[in-house]
Amino acid sequence: MSTSALQASVGSVLDPRQTPSKPGSYPRAGMAMRFHVALDESEIDLGMWASCRGLQVQFSAKEITEGGEHFAHTMLPDRVKFSPVTLERVMTQADSPKIQQWLSQVAAAWTGYEYGSQKSEYTGQNLTIRLFDYQGRVVSMWVLKNAFPKEWTGPELNAQSSSVATEKISFEHSGFLT
Repeated sequence: MSTSALQASVGSVLDPRQTPSKPGSYPRAGMAMRFHVALDESEIDLGMWASCRGLQVQFSAKEITEGGEHFAHTMLPDRVKFSPVTLERVMTQADSPKIQQWLSQVAAAWTGYEYGSQKSEYTGQNLTIRLFDYQGRVVSMWVLKNAFPKEWTGPELNAQSSSVATEKISFEHSGFLT
């Protein structure tokens, strides 16, 4: 096969508008270990975390069958469900008190409104998770709407252990799709 025929066959597979990648022009990949969490668009900074699990959305559908039609069925959209998001990190002197202070504020607003108190019901806050590339630029961002703490777990303290103290918090939310 001649070089012009080879180029023509390769050109039919590749988009001719694409230019070859140059060094330094590779896509900006998000680094899984570089992300930051804040509540209500950075008003309350919850700091850096070591892991984030549960950024997930599930689309469910109902199967509708008709009597006498044995080989066909219709799928209808049903619910969109978002999984709880769990953050985990090593406890630090700088960041751990921030989460404790915020949890104290949430606990104070959590109850009391139903008994005629001046406090209003706790309705959640937007939780923003930003993913960064290796240069610290934002690659992607998720805003968990109406997030509220589901569970906070502190470290297991043991005088015979040499492990690092960690904390974990889970959030329920009403979604991150806009």
